[in-house]
Amino acid sequence: MATFDINMDIKKGLWKDVTALGGTFFFFIILAFLISLGYTTLFIQLVAGFLFTAIIITLSRIIYFKPRPKPKEYTNFIERIDASSFPSWHAARIILLALTLHFFFKNKYISLILTIVALLVCYSRIRLQKHDWIDIGAGIVLGALTYWVSVKII
Repeated sequence: MATFDINMDIKKGLWKDVTALGGTFFFFIILAFLISLGYTTLFIQLVAGFLFTAIIITLSRIIYFKPRPKPKEYTNFIERIDASSFPSWHAARIILLALTLHFFFKNKYISLILTIVALLVCYSRIRLQKHDWIDIGAGIVLGALTYWVSVKII
């Protein structure tokens, strides 16, 4: 029985590591890397996209509260926004990042890796019971829309 529990902890830890690739910290690491290499336009495009998704998701969650599949407790207004699951910001961020880098570099190997990572991040959010497929779908649409808007603006 102990082996089963250890395996479950390892699997959960793996999915948490995968989901981190769609998180803010990883996004900022990519931004720092890009600016250090001199990709200023790409950096600005991703920052604009990040801010756009943050605003849209925050407003969406203020207007429409949808509890997570595994409900998250909250005691104040800010925690309530974080406890809402619709739409998935992880999905929006990773799709924004994947599309932006895909169209910027136009390299089939980079695109393949980005596609796999994006799919894994989206699935990890479901696996960890943070979102359902509707939340992920809305996040994917928002990420694609954000890419389009940031390309048109920058």
